[in-house]
Amino acid sequence: MAVTAGLILVNGSAARSEFTPADAEQPVYGPATATPSTLEPLWSHGSAGTGAPLTTKGNLVTVSPDGTLVGRDAGSGEQRWSYSHVGHFCAATFYSDVLVAAFDGAAGCSDVTSLDPTAQHYAGTRQSAFPDTMELTSTWRHALAMSPERLEIWRDDLVRTIEYGAVDAPQEAGMQPRSGCTLGSAALTDQRFVVAERCPDDDSARLTLSKTVPEDNRKPEDIASDVTGADELWVLGTTDDGVLGLTRRGDDWAVEWFTSPTDYSLVLALPGEPGRLPSLSAVAGDDKQLRWFDGAATHAFDLGTGAYVWTALETTGPGLTGGWSPDPEDRTARDWVLVPRAGGFLAVDHGSGVEIRRLDGSPANDGGDGGGDVRGAGAALQYDDEAAITGLSQIGDILYERRSGEIHAYKMHA
Repeated sequence: MAVTAGLILVNGSAARSEFTPADAEQPVYGPATATPSTLEPLWSHGSAGTGAPLTTKGNLVTVSPDGTLVGRDAGSGEQRWSYSHVGHFCAATFYSDVLVAAFDGAAGCSDVTSLDPTAQHYAGTRQSAFPDTMELTSTWRHALAMSPERLEIWRDDLVRTIEYGAVDAPQEAGMQPRSGCTLGSAALTDQRFVVAERCPDDDSARLTLSKTVPEDNRKPEDIASDVTGADELWVLGTTDDGVLGLTRRGDDWAVEWFTSPTDYSLVLALPGEPGRLPSLSAVAGDDKQLRWFDGAATHAFDLGTGAYVWTALETTGPGLTGGWSPDPEDRTARDWVLVPRAGGFLAVDHGSGVEIRRLDGSPANDGGDGGGDVRGAGAALQYDDEAAITGLSQIGDILYERRSGEIHAYKMHA
């Protein structure tokens, strides 16, 4: 097995890459839990990408214009290691103590490598045909790679547990439950994944719930799949008990809670089309709460029941749960949320959304706030791209804010 693993690394994805490790093992920090009273600006670095800054337990990871991943010291921002690969950078995620990155290869975003960012060594690779675009999201144990044509789920060792959608291999004929469908959005737990899709013979958006780890990774095992009656559907998030989704039914826009594709209830009625539809950049949260930034406001929902909890107005992103870690062993009390706004942040109570305090941020290089044109409660805002959304991450007592193509670091003082 050791010889086989070595041959894969030599001949596979790692053979077309360059990993420059740090001089020493990288530190690991637990999340700071105290609500910050002040933020001390530290430094800024340019980085490609959108959404929450990519972090491990000890490094901020920035993406250079050429697609090189640069691991930076959590506090100083100085470079500690780097990883580059032939072909453009597609996507990356951190889960189960490994950093997984996908790059363009011989068959789309097919070259996938996992690195141990603490011990500083290769952890594994995989290669498989994939379209030339990819989104990556993860639980602590599984990652979901998605495109409009297909999705895959990988364990932390990059072994595929499921492929769903378009499969080119002729030997796989008849394995997929449907064909010709366009995948719109998805989410997962370690027990199941959900996908909103549109299939040729359906008269409305379809919602499919399927096992994350079926008996045969070539053959998905549906838990339930049916049309929803909605003209359009976007998955916001899921638990093993239900799915939060944004729907359009005629002229009516709403957030709904689905316990099955055909059983749903109204959670939050919207006044009209939101300025920002759900995406990986516009949605954040923790194991108890999901938040969606609609272009003008941030809405929070209880993931246990699907219930609407609170709305923060005039925000620029979905926010960060203070002290939250995706690692179950590091999880702490979830008492507060930091929500970005023009020129700074709101610290609000996790459960009620009541404002605790306002905190100033770093000025943008262009003299603006970098957060888009905020016009007040309920205003529908249009953004040119995902980069207009402010993303937040945390390592220890360091806060990272992504806006306008830069990541700003702050020391959080209790």
